[in-house]
Amino acid sequence: MSMLRDIDIWFADHVFVFHQEHRRYALSLVRQQEEAEELVQEAYARLFALEKWAAIASPHAFTIRIIRNLAIERFRRADVVRIDQGAVLLSLEIADQEPTPDVVAMDRSELNHIARVMQDMPPRMREALYLRRIEGLSPALVAEKMNISVSTVETHLVRALRLLVERRNQADRPAKAEQASQCESRNRLEQV
Repeated sequence: MSMLRDIDIWFADHVFVFHQEHRRYALSLVRQQEEAEELVQEAYARLFALEKWAAIASPHAFTIRIIRNLAIERFRRADVVRIDQGAVLLSLEIADQEPTPDVVAMDRSELNHIARVMQDMPPRMREALYLRRIEGLSPALVAEKMNISVSTVETHLVRALRLLVERRNQADRPAKAEQASQCESRNRLEQV
């Protein structure tokens, strides 16, 4: 009876299930089966080396990104690059300038969360946060615009940021509890 680590279970459930897709993607980049498999294995090794692997929002997309970055590294280190590989590299670098759909979705979700928390803030606290962090005004300009002292602006900002962090932590707790519950269930099943 072997004892699986949490990362092993996470890897099997969230990454390795896409192994064939990872291989196909790597093959589309390097065009050689052995080299594609090396890219995938190196990507998996990098995943296992991460300390905060459980915090990865989209493990599949993250793995694809690692494979892509590894391919770019190989192209850059190579003395000779085939013409078709050079075209692939160029397209990868152009595409790199745009955020991936999962990043856009996560950013949008985060912005919605911040907007909800800001709506719940007292009006003066919200105004101070908006002027300082969104408009980019200096604390002195915020104080002048709000007709309050700089120390009051700083107090509003500290409280606003503390509230944002607290609400973020509250929002993260159910997801972490669910993940821990799944790991405990798997561990119990393995022991049976």
